[in-house]
Amino acid sequence: MSALAVPAWIVAALLLPLLALAAVRVDRLRAAALVLAPLPLLVLALSPEGGLAAPRLLLGTAWAVDGVNRPLLLLAGLGFALAGGVAGARVSRAPTLFATVWLLVLAGVAQALLAAELAGFYTGYLVMSLTAYGLVVHAATSEALRAGRVYLVMALLGEAMVLAGVLQLAGSREAVDVLSLASQPPAPGVAWLLFAGFAVKLGLVPLHLWLPVAHPVAPVPASAVLSGVLVKLGLLGMMRVLPEGSLAPATLVFFLGLATSAYGALAGLAQSRLKTVLAYSTVSQMGLLFAGFAALQAAGGGTAVLGLLALHHGLNKIALFLAAGGAVGASRVRATLFALPALALVGLPAFTGALAKDALKSTLAPAGWEAFAWMLSIGSLLTALLMLHGWRLARADRGDAGVPPPIHPAWPLAVLAGIAVPWAWAVSAGLARSPLAGIWDALWPALLALVAWTLATRLRGNRAAPRIPEGDLLQPLATIATALRNAGVAVLDRWNAWQPPVPHLRPLTRLAALEPAMVRLPGAGGLMLVLLLVIAALAWRAS
Repeated sequence: MSALAVPAWIVAALLLPLLALAAVRVDRLRAAALVLAPLPLLVLALSPEGGLAAPRLLLGTAWAVDGVNRPLLLLAGLGFALAGGVAGARVSRAPTLFATVWLLVLAGVAQALLAAELAGFYTGYLVMSLTAYGLVVHAATSEALRAGRVYLVMALLGEAMVLAGVLQLAGSREAVDVLSLASQPPAPGVAWLLFAGFAVKLGLVPLHLWLPVAHPVAPVPASAVLSGVLVKLGLLGMMRVLPEGSLAPATLVFFLGLATSAYGALAGLAQSRLKTVLAYSTVSQMGLLFAGFAALQAAGGGTAVLGLLALHHGLNKIALFLAAGGAVGASRVRATLFALPALALVGLPAFTGALAKDALKSTLAPAGWEAFAWMLSIGSLLTALLMLHGWRLARADRGDAGVPPPIHPAWPLAVLAGIAVPWAWAVSAGLARSPLAGIWDALWPALLALVAWTLATRLRGNRAAPRIPEGDLLQPLATIATALRNAGVAVLDRWNAWQPPVPHLRPLTRLAALEPAMVRLPGAGGLMLVLLLVIAALAWRAS
């Protein structure tokens, strides 16, 4: 591809989702529009690096393809195309409205991915975050509206912190292009403000609350892109504006990622709905991805490894969410289409999880992070337990009234993409090793998880497993908020009902009694005027 073709495809990636809005009202064109609109992102991911500048637009706008956004362009192009195909065929409630919101979210994603300056990145990030609310509440049930409120509160909280950090960052720098921002750490206060804002999108504990309530109620294709693509924009934001040395101490940030990974897996084991289990799996995997980001920052470099981790998780999670609407228990083929991406997340030998974790360990070992290998193994153990729980729930789904829907072609294509694309990326980036390298390190966590799951199942028998409400921390937070509100209302009610005692002053009382009689006198006003004049004259003579 020539260098001149890159700007043309950038324009297509930015404008095609908006132009496709004209086609969503036509039933025959809607599905094609949802599939075709993200394809320029896929083309850009496979193109050479390049950019496009519009210095006269606003204060100067620019877009670029570089090593940071290339894997995410590939993920977004494939993810939105595959999930869009399912959305066009399976979303039956208000399909025009859903397609409109979908394309607006895609437009925001494209702008955020390609923006090469701070204002453009924030604009795309904001559009993506706010329009995704429409995907969460699309079912319009009470549960969906509650999830939408949680999502909107968390999204606005994150946007406020990101905006505050962006404004301070822009005010302290002469250049606001993202390449310049990545070369110098911001002030510590600004860095932590930006970190907290992006952590909401990434789903780090305790800012993860929107994920486990939004995914179960959103349509299946919406959950696929929310979990597979949109959460990665939080990582992109950190990579753009938080270079090496921004978050200190690195060990604290690293263990925050590991704690999120463990918490997400354990909370997911206490859920009873498949999509909620997959949502907590996303929290867990994003924690692991963030831990890798923090460690790579401390070690220096590792952009290609982070891209591999993002592709591995994003594509396999899209496949799993598409499986959540596919009646996995209806046939062996459907069960296999669920099992393959689940095994990839566990990290069995030759699967993309083992490939990504091996690349991460190989990159960190020379920098003194050998202990991370054991932590990755514990993460694989917890992921295996969570996927076994998800497998049990998925196998119970045989479709409505036992009649499964037909297998949409996008589902097996997503499974195939989750297998092949990360391997192709690793080969092109020089990160691939033998599929059987480190076979025992990749195998023992899954075997131990299988033994532990079998023993726990037999010991529990018919007793119900412990359950945690979806959203975990939301329930105690809501209880505390309700108690504080009730206490505040009681204080206000008592304040409004309280009447302070008025002292009984006899002279004032007599004057008050004379007032009605004086008002009734015809000359009361004149007498008062004469009295004031006399007082003024006496005061003048005394002076």
